[in-house]
Amino acid sequence: MAQTDIRPRVVILLADVDPSRRDEPGRLYRRDGRPLTGAEHDLFATSTSDEIAMAVAHGLPDEADWMSEADLVAKALVNLYMKYAYQLPDDSLDSVYDLMTDEDYAEFERLTDLQIALYAREEHAELEED
Repeated sequence: MAQTDIRPRVVILLADVDPSRRDEPGRLYRRDGRPLTGAEHDLFATSTSDEIAMAVAHGLPDEADWMSEADLVAKALVNLYMKYAYQLPDDSLDSVYDLMTDEDYAEFERLTDLQIALYAREEHAELEED
């Protein structure tokens, strides 16, 4: 039996697309409202029927159901960082922060402060349980 190459990143992307959004024809959005980047559109366009079937069959649960608030903030931080990290060449040592807009850098700092506070609160709660 032939084995197909299923790309997990594509399956996750497919499962995260919000098919109900019709704001702009030809534009895809994530479930959290963010539009897909050009690179994500390109990746989406290369999806195979097997990857689509897997995304439909194993649709990802809502993050709020299984992620803590601190985990959601951490995910937002990673997404914001990666928005700029993908712009750097693989062999580059340049700072991602130098590429960020002032608004994104301010948001990154806000999320960082929030993440520190949330993880400290979770750690304190765990210590009280012991």
